[in-house]
Amino acid sequence: MTAAVADFIAAHAEAWNSADVDAVADDLALPQMIAHGDGTTFIEDDAALVRWIEERLARWEALGVAQVTAAVEAVADLPDDAARVTSRWRLADAHGATLLTFVAVDTLAHDDGEWYFVVTDTAGEDAAGDRQ
Repeated sequence: MTAAVADFIAAHAEAWNSADVDAVADDLALPQMIAHGDGTTFIEDDAALVRWIEERLARWEALGVAQVTAAVEAVADLPDDAARVTSRWRLADAHGATLLTFVAVDTLAHDDGEWYFVVTDTAGEDAAGDRQ
């Protein structure tokens, strides 16, 4: 399971790296719960999900982010084909200089041979951004 989850997280980071809104959205289930530094947001429809993705990409672009990578640090099995995944994300500029690193603790589920996000954790990113 750990290798499959690591592959999924790496592919998800690559979708963010490529600014591929459709690929990012495909990895996020609806309803999607976004856990962030100041609370929780529930996204229940495609238009709201696309808007959230585009806003995040615009924020990263404004910071000069050109490269996104993620590496899985831990996977904890949960009931019902789910997992809690701790991963370290790195946002870098076009020259490869690190702009921001943060840890995310996401909840994934597995169905029909595919992993998808149920809870997306942006609290680590929020906290790291506040320290910048």
